[in-house]
Parts: sequence; structure tokens; C-alpha cells
Amino acid sequence: MKRYLLLLMVFCMTQAHSAIQIESSRIIYSGESNSASLKINNVSKENYIVQSWLDKSKDNVKPPIVVVPPLVKLKPEQSALLRFIYSGYGLPADRESVFWVNVQEVPPKPQEENVLQLAIRTRLKLFYRPAQLKNTLDKEAKKMEWKIKDNTLLFRNEGPLHITLTSVEIADEKGKTSQLNVPMISPFSTVSVPVARQTHVTRMSYINDFGAVVAIVPTAK
Repeated sequence: MKRYLLLLMVFCMTQAHSAIQIESSRIIYSGESNSASLKINNVSKENYIVQSWLDKSKDNVKPPIVVVPPLVKLKPEQSALLRFIYSGYGLPADRESVFWVNVQEVPPKPQEENVLQLAIRTRLKLFYRPAQLKNTLDKEAKKMEWKIKDNTLLFRNEGPLHITLTSVEIADEKGKTSQLNVPMISPFSTVSVPVARQTHVTRMSYINDFGAVVAIVPTAK
């Protein structure tokens, strides 16, 4: 029974996950625009309901950005455009703000009894970039400062945009390489990651506005 349930759960997750397709891995909301948009597609042969919302902040503050429509019904092979609208108040003008967007699909009622169904939720980041910021993420990522001090690898972001590093590879004094998981670096902040002594960075990259991985020449500053 346990084996059957596990297989059924895997099957349902695969089916549900493939139902609603999201055409972006992140949303860049420019303050020069009245809204930002995200296209979703129902690639299944059944009707699906899609619910979307933004997470509250750590202080339980409601985001000043709303998604329209928050609830949409998609027929088979139908698409919809979710729009994100900022109220104009509550976000800093000198730096980028980031929120989690939730897109949850609700599958149709099963025709058979005793069938397990899962509501799959996809989460992606929305970056609100104030109109007065003319900085580009490519330039800010390349300007990022980093150094190894004692047993710590320090990353310093002096710019107003968030930098998401990936594929940070280090090598020890024997040449053995390993990958580091580095948290997203917020504007005007420092992130520290513990490393072994006699370590140096061999490879580094970041995720750009289009979700692509771009290499950074690992030259310490």
C-alpha cells in the first residue's frame, strides 16, 4: 500500500507540474512602467484554476504590489497574462525590492474515487526596480567586491540591485574543487561564507535579468 501511494503521488506530481507552464523564471518590474506581467499557459487537456499572490514580508507586512487577476480559470491550451501593479507607496526609491510570487494550480475534480491529487505551487522572485535607478545588473555584478579573509569568503555589494550568485567554485591548496551555496546578496550589504584556509575562487557566475547564468572573471578586489 505504501509503495502504491508513493507511485501515485509521483504520478500526480508529474501530471500536475506539467499542467501550468510559466514563461519566466523571474519578474523584473521597472518603475518606469505602470505594471509588470507574467504569461502562464495551460498545456494540459483539462480545465485548471490558477491562484496567484505575493508573500508578506518577514514583518507580516502586506506587499504594496497586487497581482491581477488573483484567480483565473484556464481551459485546455489556453493562456493568461498576470499583471503586477505597484500602489506607488511603501517601497524605497534608492534600491531594488524583492518579493516572492506564488502561482498555484488547482487541478479539476477527479472522475474516479480515492485518487490523490496535489495542488502544485510554483514560487519565483519579483524584483521591483525604481525608475530613478539607471544601473544594470550586468554592471553591478561585475563591480561586486569579494575577498578571502582568514576562513571567510566575503562578498560586498555596493550597488542598489540584488545579485544572485551561482556556480561559485573554490579550490584548496591541493587543487581539490568544491561548490559553494551563496545567499542572494541584497543591495548595500555583505554576505560571508565559511571556507577552508588556503582557498581561492576558480569559477563564479550570476543569474541575469533573463534567468541566464553569466560568468564573472574571478579576480579578487
